[in-house]
Amino acid sequence: MLEDRCLLKRLHGGDKDALRQIYEKYIDDLFRVATSLLSDVQSAEDCLHDVFVNFAGSVDELRACSNIKKYLVSCVANRARDMLRKKAKQSDCQDEESISTSISDHPVNHLITTEESARVFNSLAELPCQQREVFVLHVQGGLKFREIADLLGLSINTVQSRYRYGIQKLREVLEKGAL
Repeated sequence: MLEDRCLLKRLHGGDKDALRQIYEKYIDDLFRVATSLLSDVQSAEDCLHDVFVNFAGSVDELRACSNIKKYLVSCVANRARDMLRKKAKQSDCQDEESISTSISDHPVNHLITTEESARVFNSLAELPCQQREVFVLHVQGGLKFREIADLLGLSINTVQSRYRYGIQKLREVLEKGAL
């Protein structure tokens, strides 16, 4: 947190290297969140590009931000939600398989290092969007349920229920795949 405050202070002072350090510090975590939410590597890359362009352009508005990672995870979640809405409007009847990129065929497959983590990652795509969003924000984004509730404009009970149902569904999907 102290390092984040120093980076933010340097960024406010116009230090472009501070932006690069923030990017390098959080890009892997943010990429996992974006990829999990969007189930598409290319869309995740676009999402992160948009988030960092907006982040760099809104430095003056970030004075109250004490935790850069949580702020950026929230930005990624909001941008991913916007992209999913836009994609749904453009193609109401397309199958999820036709719009998602095979992660195992993409160069970033080094992020998924074991067969088990690949199964979990691919199983996330089978969760309903609302459950996947809460699961990813909590587990991969490191947000607390209260923070997720505030971000999504939901009650904390709804967030906890979506998380619990998401865990149950994920178990079912993983058990079905193990047979």
